[in-house]
Amino acid sequence: MAQRGIVDMIDEERLSEIIPEDVSLRLVEPHIYSLYSHGEKTSSYDRIFGAIYDLVACNRFYNRFVWGYLTTDYHSFCLDALRSSTEGWVLDAGCGSLAFTAKTYVNYSGRPVVLLDKSIKMLMVAKSRLVKLSGKVPDNMVFLHGDILQLPFKPKSFGTVISLNLLHVLEDVKKVLQELRNVLMDGGTISLTTLIEHNRFADKYLHMLGKAGKLFPRDAKQLFAVFDALGMPVKYRIKGNLAFIGYR
Repeated sequence: MAQRGIVDMIDEERLSEIIPEDVSLRLVEPHIYSLYSHGEKTSSYDRIFGAIYDLVACNRFYNRFVWGYLTTDYHSFCLDALRSSTEGWVLDAGCGSLAFTAKTYVNYSGRPVVLLDKSIKMLMVAKSRLVKLSGKVPDNMVFLHGDILQLPFKPKSFGTVISLNLLHVLEDVKKVLQELRNVLMDGGTISLTTLIEHNRFADKYLHMLGKAGKLFPRDAKQLFAVFDALGMPVKYRIKGNLAFIGYR
């Protein structure tokens, strides 16, 4: 039998390589699967997501002047992660709408990629971005509606895990890291970004968002103490209020 190539479109049969048999998938629309029945496990972003989110939170001027980094930094960071290995699948955990990385992904065909998010609306927008850029969803990519705190994958399924701007919106960082490490192959890499306090004027904005229940402010010491407690040594750099973190 001929070996299946990664250029084949990812369907349920292909996903069975990384998802256990007892996990059921529901096809929402072509290229998008959900772990839940219709209307179950909706995200707060499903209720508020829309043009305002893209115009503000994903705006390059907003991110540059408020948070102190360039949105183009995501491209190079994500590209480095994709190039970190040629083995295993790639998981983007909390991919959102691919506002910063759609152009990165449409030019990547090296390995199969699972783009996972808890918001079905964000996944639909992410899909439309890929289609707009390349005319279709790349055959090596699939969208999965699921929860990073309950990843549905077999252990050691992914050679590369990417998670951008997710840790700061979740209270239980330890649980997230345990989930990601569990699905990571031996020798694989995890690449993350997260907003942190960093002695800038935007720290006050972080705390304001924290009081509003939008995110969980942390400084570098608090964040990396969690990695240390799990025995996960990392390399990192901080630009403005954004930490770029790498674990192997």
